[in-house]
Amino acid sequence: MDQNQLKKLIKKYREGTASAAEKFVVEYWYESLGQQKDEDPEIKLIPDRENLKQRIIGAASEYASKRSANRRRFIYIAVASIMLFLLSTVLYNQYFSTSHIDRLIKPIKIVYLDRGTISTGTAERTTVILNDGTKVILNANSGITVGNYDRRRDVKLYGEAFFDVKRDPSRPFTVHGGGLHIKVLGTSFNVKAYRDISNTSVSVCTGKVQVDNNEKNLRTLLADENISYDRKSSNFKLTNAEYSLENSWLSDHVKLDQASFEELNQNFKNFYGFSLHTADEKLLKDRYNINFRQSKTMTAALEEIQLLTGKKISFNNKQEGKEIILY
Repeated sequence: MDQNQLKKLIKKYREGTASAAEKFVVEYWYESLGQQKDEDPEIKLIPDRENLKQRIIGAASEYASKRSANRRRFIYIAVASIMLFLLSTVLYNQYFSTSHIDRLIKPIKIVYLDRGTISTGTAERTTVILNDGTKVILNANSGITVGNYDRRRDVKLYGEAFFDVKRDPSRPFTVHGGGLHIKVLGTSFNVKAYRDISNTSVSVCTGKVQVDNNEKNLRTLLADENISYDRKSSNFKLTNAEYSLENSWLSDHVKLDQASFEELNQNFKNFYGFSLHTADEKLLKDRYNINFRQSKTMTAALEEIQLLTGKKISFNNKQEGKEIILY
């Protein structure tokens, strides 16, 4: 037992405020002292020990006969009560309690995956539960593939996902996607690796992750650190910024700040299912500030984009590709 806890129990015992169970613990501890050859030196720090000894003996004798008759039954009930409490706590945490992430996001489809691939479509998100309890929340137009997960905790990602990894030091968890390999033990982080965006980004919410490309280790990221990796040049950029769940796509809200046209297009496609195209080189090089959310209609979003770009729009459903041309 922790020494601080023991001291608190002894204090309650001396003051006469200890419960029956707490009295039993103190008495059991005192009886065990006579069986210890090497006394814990921290026990000597308890003040007025001899006086305490007499108080314990005196208090114990007042109900010794009753205790001896019921002691075995009391122990059984105490142990059973403790086990029931622990079991109920575990069950509650496992099945009924909700994490900060679960409370934040709206109810979405939940699937359990041992092996294979799960993917999402436009304006669709899915929570994937792996067989060790690791949670993967897929953004729209994304997918995850799991192989022999019992042997190695490796997954392949395309698109974007938030990972809440169960800790297992004996089996590190690795995400392969967008030219990167992200290794963790138990933490939460976001990976954006869309094929139509040349950069792969990793943002750590809690814990730390190791980020490698196919050649070397790039960086070990801590909480609120981010890396943006250019798949064409293999260059990367590090930033320090709090990863806010409340302001992320998990809460049906995406805030683009100095985003590329690629990012603008991908987010528009995620929300509305249409791709943005332009032949204007200036638009392709410009940066964009705009918010997307589920409550914003595509018409309203297009009006904002027209104001940002000064362009007209036309619809092209060529081969059902659902394209919007900015010209």
